[in-house]
Amino acid sequence: MVRAHEWDVSRRLARAPGGRRPWWVSHPVPARAPLLLEWESTGTRSVVAVSGDLDLVTAPQLEVVVAEQPLTGCRALEVDLGGVPSIGSVGLSVLLGVRRWCLQREIDLRIRGAQPSVWRVFELTGLDLVFAPATEPEVSIEVEQLTLF
Repeated sequence: MVRAHEWDVSRRLARAPGGRRPWWVSHPVPARAPLLLEWESTGTRSVVAVSGDLDLVTAPQLEVVVAEQPLTGCRALEVDLGGVPSIGSVGLSVLLGVRRWCLQREIDLRIRGAQPSVWRVFELTGLDLVFAPATEPEVSIEVEQLTLF
């Protein structure tokens, strides 16, 4: 309960330049960046690029998008987590649901581009063994040795 003298202080602070708020006034909640999903399909391989936090509010969108995409002839689905700064337990749960969906359709699910902080969550939960990281095509570079006299 706010006492009378606290109310006076809050009114004076609100009128001051900068408009500071006292501790008992709720602070505005910062707006969340929306989850962005970009879908790219080439022949037997599809890639879903994810940007934003995978948490309770945004994670179910990934499951819906994957389930609604026509994946006829697709043999490999790669989820690019390069734009995901953090992942919660709900995000992991949704990825497991997507994995189950892919297994039912005999589609290989791979995770690629995960930041070290996100991949650490996979390692701590043991899901790094369940989700195979996507292998990038190896580029062979031939180096010539020069001998200087």
